[in-house]
Order: sequence, then structure tokens, then C-alpha cells
Amino acid sequence: MAQQDQAMIYPLPTDALLQEREVAWRVKLPVDYKEFIKKENGIIPSKRYFHFGNNEKVVERFLCVLENAKDNSLGMYDIDVVMSQLDERLFVHEDILGFELIPIVALYGGDFLCLNYVGDTENPSICIWYHEESYELEPAIELVANNFTEFLAMLQDEL
Repeated sequence: MAQQDQAMIYPLPTDALLQEREVAWRVKLPVDYKEFIKKENGIIPSKRYFHFGNNEKVVERFLCVLENAKDNSLGMYDIDVVMSQLDERLFVHEDILGFELIPIVALYGGDFLCLNYVGDTENPSICIWYHEESYELEPAIELVANNFTEFLAMLQDEL
């Protein structure tokens, strides 16, 4: 999937680090996503275009999981950093335990693809989160794929 080795963000996350994030976010990350991020952390993919409905989107890069984002020049792509910037615009319910939307892909134009746990805490779908239309406790989202593997299969070399 990589254009080149430099397209990834190092160090690659370990199982222990991913487990820490699951505890902090109070979610269970899908196995297919965990296997991907352990090998392709923060990658700029060679296949970066996808269609859904009447829309066409371009992947800027996958977000990464870092032990210490502050010490990394690409730390702004760390999932925790992105979540702290988006804050309440990622939540549907104020009093919910855990995150309902976990951003995993930065798209050109400021939107993000997220693991969507709203309605299914075991099998998150992939949705697009629209930054210009999202407000506190009112995220604007749209279904893209039923799961992470299905999303990866949608990626193309060009539109």
C-alpha cells in the first residue's frame, strides 16, 4: 500500500500501545484495523481516491497512534491529537462512556474518516465526518463502508 517507506510515521504502534488506547477511548478496535495500523501507521497510501454515492474523496493520510506525539514532527496526525482538536464535535451523546467516533483518516479539505461506534459498539462502520457541518454534540456524518476492510477495498489509484 505504501508509496515509499517515508510515507509512514514511526515508531509503529505495539499491541500494548493499542490496548492502552482502547482502554482510554473505551472502545474495542476492529482486528483488521489494528493489524493495518501496526504495519502502516500514518501512511500516505498509493491508492488514495474513493467514491461513495455521488461523492469522490481523496485521502491525505491515515492517522497514526504514537506513544508520545509531542516528540514527533508528524505528531499532529496522532489520533489523540486530532480527537483533542475536534473535541465535542465527535460526540453524539454528552454522557456516553467512551468515544463514539474515532478519526482514522485525514481527507483533503479538513474532513475525516472515522470508526463509527454509534449504534454498534462491537462492529464499527466507517463514516465521513464533515468538519464544516459538525457542531458540539451534533457531528455531521455519512456512512462510507460497513467496516475497515470494505473501506480499504474502495481505494483506487485515481478517480
